[in-house]
Amino acid sequence: MTEVPWEKIHQPGAGAPKKRAGMVVDLRRCIGCHACSVSCKTEHEVALGSFRTRVRYLEEPEGNQIRFLPLLCMQCEDAPCLDACPTGAIARHADGHVDIDRDRCCGNKACVAACPYQAIFIDEGGLADKCDFCTHRTEVGLDPACAAACPTDAIRYGDLGDADDPVAQYVQKHAATAFKPEAGTRPSVVYVGLEDWMTDAARTGIQVSSDDDEIVYETR
Repeated sequence: MTEVPWEKIHQPGAGAPKKRAGMVVDLRRCIGCHACSVSCKTEHEVALGSFRTRVRYLEEPEGNQIRFLPLLCMQCEDAPCLDACPTGAIARHADGHVDIDRDRCCGNKACVAACPYQAIFIDEGGLADKCDFCTHRTEVGLDPACAAACPTDAIRYGDLGDADDPVAQYVQKHAATAFKPEAGTRPSVVYVGLEDWMTDAARTGIQVSSDDDEIVYETR
């Protein structure tokens, strides 16, 4: 797999919003503490067995070290879920992030199938759910719960469309790249320290239920 530099991923498309809410996840700093996933579940009262933010435990190919990979909705500029939704329940906000209108969702799972990152799930009420960058927090000037809870500043939230934003500058300085760049979705969540083998390793794991497409616990 060839890594695609952030500046190539984020060439604005037609009609792209000027502001690009986004995140950089520095895997060199991640300690696998699950503060991000736990704070997310608490903030949004996500039911047992479901996650908006997940942390994969990945064993390096040499087998001598464990690495950690937080995964969430990538808030794609070219979002497959948005096009797949038959009811218009998925839409893009002014800051660029993609959200689900639960009043319009019919729960037919088209968005779940369309997402190349397994970031959407069907909740206990039969409706689609995913990370929304904690809109209720960011619209009042707060960081998303995961970024606020991270003890090592591995997760940083900012405006990727503003060259003067500290997070956009961090992304450029550390050559952040996309997870699964072959998906071609132009994600607004990018990673520092992501290695090719990690993408394949993240596809393995144990399912909580044989009826559940989501992999929850990583194992070897």
